[in-house]
Order: sequence, then structure tokens, then C-alpha cells
Amino acid sequence: MGPQILERIAGSVAKGLAKRSDNGNTRPLNIIACENMVRGTSQLKQHVLKALPEQYHAWLEQHVGFVDSAVDRIVPPSEAGSTDPLEVTVETFSEWIVDKTQFKGDLPAIPGMELTDNLMAFVERKLFTLNTGHAITAYLGQLAGHQTIRDAILDEKIRAVVKGAMEESGAVLIKRYGFEADKHAAYIQKILGRFENPYLKDDVERVGRQPLRKLSAGDRLIKPTLGTLEYGLPHASLVQGIAAAMHYRSDQDPQAQELATLLAEKGPQATLAEVSGLDADSEVVASVVSAWHAMA
Repeated sequence: MGPQILERIAGSVAKGLAKRSDNGNTRPLNIIACENMVRGTSQLKQHVLKALPEQYHAWLEQHVGFVDSAVDRIVPPSEAGSTDPLEVTVETFSEWIVDKTQFKGDLPAIPGMELTDNLMAFVERKLFTLNTGHAITAYLGQLAGHQTIRDAILDEKIRAVVKGAMEESGAVLIKRYGFEADKHAAYIQKILGRFENPYLKDDVERVGRQPLRKLSAGDRLIKPTLGTLEYGLPHASLVQGIAAAMHYRSDQDPQAQELATLLAEKGPQATLAEVSGLDADSEVVASVVSAWHAMA
């Protein structure tokens, strides 16, 4: 549905849970929000608790599991003109990793679900690799005049930066979680191949939407960069990606328009510091500003 929809559905979920409690139903219930975000179900839980009268909170904590997961599958928008709302195109690759520590009752056996007790390692692996690479491909692709992710990743100059950024973020993951370097290199290669899929006509304008969210401290561009700073690792390609994101423009996206306004009013240094939380006087912000000017 999209991360921004979780708050909108929370009221309906809360009403259903209240009715379940009123009926004396104490069977365990587990809710998993399969969204493209970090700890999305935990965020849904907070929205539900706000909408749920306090008298039900203890019952919810005892009987309802809000289970976080990492989902990975590229699903472009449906083709225009389709009359079937369920007709969607997806890639053959899929990954669904679920935090087994958050379930209430017995662990369910669901086809395709992989259980883990260290979800954040896999959440960050996906965020720092697929999401980071996808976004940078889109932003550099738009700057180069490409229309689709496939067109962009087949551009060797763009591919080199995208691969470099995923390797830089990968070095953080290897340091932080102990992923094996050779297996992570193969994971990067698999993702580059996914971006080349000729059957997924994924527009760079669509993939680049919501640049303010994607430039925030906890998301796909800044969070891995913060990791490189934490461990003293290189981040030259990530810097290129951040600079390209600041050039993103879309008439369809309010965040793109807000970003353009901020840049016009405050300039790139202050804008990046405000949006990302990075120190305006830091080396990394100076590097991004330099790259941003070079792309203009």
C-alpha cells in the first residue's frame, strides 16, 4: 500500500481488534505489514494504539503480535488500460524475512516465509543494497535522460557508481553484521541483474519519488553513509548518489517540489543538513555539495 497508508488503516484495524476483545476471543493473532520500510509493523502498532481505547491496550499486548519483516520484490505499477485491478507484473525473485521473536502463540508455517531472530541485519542488507542501488540508479538515470531503471543500469557510467555505492554500503554491513564478503558480492551482482530485467518497465521518475524521505537519516542514502563514517570507510559513490537525489525533479511528487523550493531558498549545504541531519560543516556534506554543483 505504501508506508504513508499505515496510519490511515490503523483505525479500521483498531475497531476490529476492539470487537475481537469484546467477543472474548483470546486466540493469538499476528499482524505483519509487508511494507518497504524499516520496522513497518512496529510503526503500524503505534498508530493502532493511538486509535484504540486504552482499556484494550493490555489485551492487545497479551494476544496480538505485531511482527516486523523485510520484504524484497520489485513490483512496478500496473500497465495503463488494464481492467483487472489484480493484474500486476512482478519479478520472479522474492524474499520475505520475518522476525520470529515478535509472534504470539505458535510460529506459523507460511510458504516463502524465512524466520530470523536478527531481523535488522536483513532489513539493513536490503535497505543498503537493493533500495540504495535502486534509488541511485533512478536519480542518476533521470539526470542522464534515461526513462527506465533498465535503461539507466545499462549505462556503464551509472552502473559503475551504483555498484560502487552498493559495495561501500556492503562494507558497512560486513563490518556490522559479519556477512561474508564473497556472498555479499554475489548478492550485489544478483541485484544488478534484477535491475536489468527487460520485463519490468520501471520508470526512473517513479522510483525516485519521495526524495525527502529517501534523504532522511534513517533511509537508503544517508544511513549507509553514516555507517561509512562510523567505521572510517570510503563513501565516494554514495556521495554521488546523494548529490543526484538532490537534483531529482517530478511534477507528480510533492516532496520533489518541496526539495526544489528548499534548494532555491537555502542552497544545497543548508538543505542537505536540514533534510538528512548531517552536520552542515562536515566533510561529507562538503563533498555532496561539490558533486551537486558538478552535476548542475
